[in-house]
Amino acid sequence: MPTVDGPLWCPRHNEERLKLYANYKAHHALLDTLVDNPACSDVTTILGCTALPLLKEWNDCLRLKYNLLTRCIEARVYFSERFFGNDMDFGHKAFWESLVKKRAEVERFLYYVETRAYQLILQAQNALWVLDRDSDAHDSGDCSGYEDESLARDASFHSIESARDAAIDDPLEAVLREKSVEFLEKIRSRLARYCCTPSTSRYHDERLEVIYAYVRRGIFTEPALMFLSQSYDSVMALLNDDNLDLVTLEKIWNAVKTLCVHDIRDAVDDVLRVNREGDYVMVLGGKVFKETSGEEWPLHAWGHMMAIYHCYSCLRTACKTMDEVIAMTRFALFSETALSQSCIKYEYGFDGAKELILAGFIPSDIPLSSPRHSIICTDSGSQSFGPMWEETKRNLSLYGSLSLNDAKAQAFVNGCIRHPDLMVMLRKGADGRVIRSRPVVWTSRKRHARSRSALASVPWEKTRDVVRCEDDDLEEAQPSGWNHEKIADCLMVVLVDSGEGNMGDFVRKLLEIWCQVYHVEDKKELYCALETTFVEAGELEQCTCGRHEITFTPSITQGDVMNAYESLWGTPPPPWLVENPNRFRLATDSF
Repeated sequence: MPTVDGPLWCPRHNEERLKLYANYKAHHALLDTLVDNPACSDVTTILGCTALPLLKEWNDCLRLKYNLLTRCIEARVYFSERFFGNDMDFGHKAFWESLVKKRAEVERFLYYVETRAYQLILQAQNALWVLDRDSDAHDSGDCSGYEDESLARDASFHSIESARDAAIDDPLEAVLREKSVEFLEKIRSRLARYCCTPSTSRYHDERLEVIYAYVRRGIFTEPALMFLSQSYDSVMALLNDDNLDLVTLEKIWNAVKTLCVHDIRDAVDDVLRVNREGDYVMVLGGKVFKETSGEEWPLHAWGHMMAIYHCYSCLRTACKTMDEVIAMTRFALFSETALSQSCIKYEYGFDGAKELILAGFIPSDIPLSSPRHSIICTDSGSQSFGPMWEETKRNLSLYGSLSLNDAKAQAFVNGCIRHPDLMVMLRKGADGRVIRSRPVVWTSRKRHARSRSALASVPWEKTRDVVRCEDDDLEEAQPSGWNHEKIADCLMVVLVDSGEGNMGDFVRKLLEIWCQVYHVEDKKELYCALETTFVEAGELEQCTCGRHEITFTPSITQGDVMNAYESLWGTPPPPWLVENPNRFRLATDSF
């Protein structure tokens, strides 16, 4: 039985039904008036086209047809799911299935048009190398530290049911409009997070350029977006276009959020590199380079990386050298940036560990102390004449790495060699020879006797039950770096403490050696000496050691997201964003 207007529907819902149906008919009528262009429906013709304007014309034609088909299909689905009516002619099932089939066919031709246009754009810039890039070279999994919850989860975002006094609109039109706004605001709020540098920071404009380079990196490997970008002269011109459709906004969002940490490194390098030569492709008014410059980064550059990616382990995979590992870790500690440390740590609970790392010693780990001395009685078997007593002495050990280019690193190692409690095993680079401070660098040894009292008469030096450090152990000292591979070009050291005390005492011994290297009295002065160098060079914009009277601007990784949003986009955030501050919460806040 067909439904009737009066008994089943309130006036508002009934008017929504009528508007939905009227718009469906209007779109269907427009679809019927479209004249198919045989040229853009033939793959051979499309792939043989050499005129970019003609491809754009075909793209516009196919895009219009695709959008009309999608609108008709979704109108029928929406009506069936929401109103359950059968009194309006949305076509029978076979007709609807034919629309779905037509849309799939149009989508296929769109793919070929966009791909061919992409090839011509790259060919015109002598940038066909882009097509040879391995899209799977790096893991694109998102552990950047930013949450990806849908804005639609917030009831305050939707207005179809809540705005009772508002003008009644086609409900499907409202849903599609809200989805477009959802993706637009996801893009804008995500980039605003990246832009949270105070306007007083000397690196504020540089951060903006990094954000633009970041967006370009997301666009230049996507044929549809690269084709679209030809109509704009800058990143902001594209993102401020109010006429972008839902499909395009969703593609931009996916392109932006799925960039991996290596893409971000490349974006920062695109901005900071001094050498502007080399292969590149122009995207939205900026250069996207084929290869990184290989130039040494200033310390503050890692602040740009950390503003976009909040995972220390992932940031380590973007470090190619030992010096980069040290610089990145230093910036994280000096700026007090809260990074996720799920796999690799840079913060430990020992007093002085922070200064130890800031000085340039990157430990593989700083484990908790284990018992250093034990005596047990064991049954040596049926061949023995009674129990056997066993005394074990254990040393504490740390595996770590330092820079080969830092003279103070060598001075630190020399200080460790001179220390009476420490034994050292080291190697300079992958091809260097292994050097030991003593003939045997051992981590534990045992002596045995028939009675507990007799243990003291057995000289430790004559025991053969010794666990010693082997050459291969130095591999554990190598830091993890680019693509999770070990960095062998470093000063690898194994430090063994044969003295008394726990791991905290061991760390303090090493810290005292660093203080001697820097000619300071204690860890506070060491921290100040390390930080002052970068503060005076302008690489750090805040001073945390408390020994300077100069007031610096806040860290370039901190800031007010709301103000950044307004500064970046020239408009205040929407009210529903302001009312829900959790939209800007970092996923790393829980760490």
